[in-house]
Amino acid sequence: MDVRLRASRTCSRICQDRSSDMSVLRKVFSEPLVQFLCLGVVVFGLYSVMHRSPPAEDKGVIEVGEGQLAQMFETFSKTWQRPPTEAELKGLIDGYVKEEVFYREGQKIGLDQNDTVFRRRMQQKMEFLLEPSAEQLTPKPGELEDYLKAHEDKYRRPPQLAFRQVFFKSDRPGDGGETAATAALKVLRGAPEADVTSLGDTTLLPIRVDLTDADVIATSFDEGFVKELSSAPAGQWFGPVRSQYGVHLVLVEESVKAGAPSLDGVKAAVRLDWESERRREIAERRYDEMKRQYEVRVLRPTDTVAPAVEISEAR
Repeated sequence: MDVRLRASRTCSRICQDRSSDMSVLRKVFSEPLVQFLCLGVVVFGLYSVMHRSPPAEDKGVIEVGEGQLAQMFETFSKTWQRPPTEAELKGLIDGYVKEEVFYREGQKIGLDQNDTVFRRRMQQKMEFLLEPSAEQLTPKPGELEDYLKAHEDKYRRPPQLAFRQVFFKSDRPGDGGETAATAALKVLRGAPEADVTSLGDTTLLPIRVDLTDADVIATSFDEGFVKELSSAPAGQWFGPVRSQYGVHLVLVEESVKAGAPSLDGVKAAVRLDWESERRREIAERRYDEMKRQYEVRVLRPTDTVAPAVEISEAR
């Protein structure tokens, strides 16, 4: 009986002690500071697990991976129209390793710093990476029309002429060559389609000129000759018209005046120019975005007087 009583009392004390401990724990964990600390421990633990840093690169290792080997193999095959032999592939690998060794050792002693050739090569690579995508260089509906309208003078169609001519040697007005040309004109006006190969003097100038830009014709004859032809009646012989070589009887077969171009006629040229301008605009914008991350300072010697230098925007 005594044993049972003592056991009952012991159990009662243990339960009371546990109840007291639980009460203390509840009181401790009800404190806001303790709750904040516990939450911080949980968050820190989760962050450590989910954001483990990748292992640091071993700078003492030069790795020639599958991708690099495939690139070597493909480049050699395209250049020599055959795959490399085992010895040639080993030579390519040795060359790559040698290049990498020299590059890393050069970096260690700062050879990549203040090197104009290296910096320009790096600039070229960056410009290549910033090259716009095909989607960005595809005009939206109406863009080419707007571009043509804004640059109409650049694509304006020049005046064009198609004609036949008979040449007579003449050094000055009123000489024998001009007199002969005037006499031949009377014959040709009565027979516009007559054979003219037997008329006039021998020349390297073409007897017939198909439809050609007026400025091109001027390079072969001269500006005064083209000006005369521009106001000449079409379909009949007229003259004599003087050029830098002598005088000519001319029959204008077709005359096209200068005019505004249609997009269909100049679409290829407009598309090429639009892409070029679009590429330049995108490159300038991307460069400006990178440049805004830096503060540009121009330091001058204090003992010299020099005009202020304004840092221009990207162009």
